[in-house]
Amino acid sequence: MPNQTNDKSIVLKKIKNLPMTSGAAESILNVFKATLATAPFCGGIASLISDYIPSARFQRLEAFAQQIANDLLELSEKVNESYIQTDDFAFVFEKSFRGVAENPQAEKINAFRGILINSAIRDDYSEEEKEYFIALVNTFSALHIRILRFMAYPKQYLNDSGISEDRITGGFSTFFPVAIPGVSLSVIESAFGDLHQYGLINTDKTIFHTMTSGQGLHLLGNRVSEFGHRFIQFCVSPAS
Repeated sequence: MPNQTNDKSIVLKKIKNLPMTSGAAESILNVFKATLATAPFCGGIASLISDYIPSARFQRLEAFAQQIANDLLELSEKVNESYIQTDDFAFVFEKSFRGVAENPQAEKINAFRGILINSAIRDDYSEEEKEYFIALVNTFSALHIRILRFMAYPKQYLNDSGISEDRITGGFSTFFPVAIPGVSLSVIESAFGDLHQYGLINTDKTIFHTMTSGQGLHLLGNRVSEFGHRFIQFCVSPAS
């Protein structure tokens, strides 16, 4: 059984070993200072690079580390203690933290959280799958993940987003802008097409311009592929 008192400290110690060099940021800052020395907005850019970006990134990593530590404690009975001592888990751990450092979007952070926690408690995914799923999360936008999550778990997605199921009516072109507010339909269609090309869903974007016999949530049935379900399931933390 995992040592519950040490799980959190182990995670917090590991994050300290991640490379946190400020050399790159300093070089970029010097370029801006030299090029925009006389511009009135130079100070704002300099502050963004030297203060906000490093601070926001560290706060994001710190919050993520705390969340992971809490998850591991909550699921301690299921954690594979021997696996988390391996190089394979160390790889997933580092890639997940690097992903969080580079991506501030909640959808992507939650996906990395799911991959990391599921890696610690499940043994039905190969290391190749884990590596590929991490690569997909890094490649996809937050919009891609939102669309796939909506299609795979529509009721949970709507509940989490505070959207009433009664508002999901009509065809794809009608209800998708409701489920994904603030994004133009053409952009949603494009991201939808990407998911189809990757094999995560089995319907292409022509569905947005096709007459259908049903409407609303009924239209989402069985449109996520087996691969898509396997991917999105691994990106959802069981501690959520």
